[in-house]
Amino acid sequence: MRKRSKLIVSKLAATIAATIVMILIFVSCCGLSLIVTCGIVKLITMCFGLTFKWSIAIGIWLILCLLRGSFNA
Repeated sequence: MRKRSKLIVSKLAATIAATIVMILIFVSCCGLSLIVTCGIVKLITMCFGLTFKWSIAIGIWLILCLLRGSFNA
């Protein structure tokens, strides 16, 4: 019985660790996507002589995420 409980605990710990790693990977990918999108918006605004606003860049990123989610489904 003791070995079984240790096995369950070790499986639970492995599952929790895998979940945390997956969450970190997801957050890192979203952060990288945000940085790239904001960088592209910044370059476009520099080319056309417009003012860059973080709120507009993040809004564009959110719209792209929504479009990606709706068209991939």
